[in-house]
Amino acid sequence: MNVIVSLMAAGAKKNFSKEEFRRIRKEADAHYRRLVSENKDAPKALKQHTGMNIFPAIAVYKTFVRHGMEKEAATDVVRQFFVKICGIMFKPVSWYQHIGGNYHRYPAGMVKNSLRDFSPDAGFEYRMPEKVNPAVARFDIVSCPYYAMCRKYHCIELNPAFCDSDDAKYGKLHKNLKWARTGTIGKGASCCDFRIIDISRCPDYKD
Repeated sequence: MNVIVSLMAAGAKKNFSKEEFRRIRKEADAHYRRLVSENKDAPKALKQHTGMNIFPAIAVYKTFVRHGMEKEAATDVVRQFFVKICGIMFKPVSWYQHIGGNYHRYPAGMVKNSLRDFSPDAGFEYRMPEKVNPAVARFDIVSCPYYAMCRKYHCIELNPAFCDSDDAKYGKLHKNLKWARTGTIGKGASCCDFRIIDISRCPDYKD
């Protein structure tokens, strides 16, 4: 049993009988393993996202819907899981920003880390600004494998659940780090416009 599938499915455990939930969790795990098998030749960088995030979410979501859960409710189970996990994972990151002036370095570091962890090899395509401002993390993602996989497996309505997890990660880093994304591909925009602004240095920043 995949641990992420099991933990994610547990978010809706109260909606089903003990026996039905056991069956649902088993079906979701089997679905997850089929998705992994179907994409076994994908690039290693992409598998880091599909194996840990995308495929567990699709498997759990589709299994819930197949067992009668409304799509919106099933999406919310996935959303709440990622929001909770990302909030926990980024607490140490937020804590670090509050030591001295560490937060001043976050925008530049965020761009570097994004290019590493959400790389073109994984299917992310970037549009970068011509001029770099070290006080502002600014880039657009114009192609996203989360969206591509949701579209491939006919569950595009699930995509915003992934987008919302970014709010949990970046929204409360530090009072002087403004999270200013206005849209995502998964919610119908032409791109995901990532912006984190050190407002202590750029209080009136505009693109």
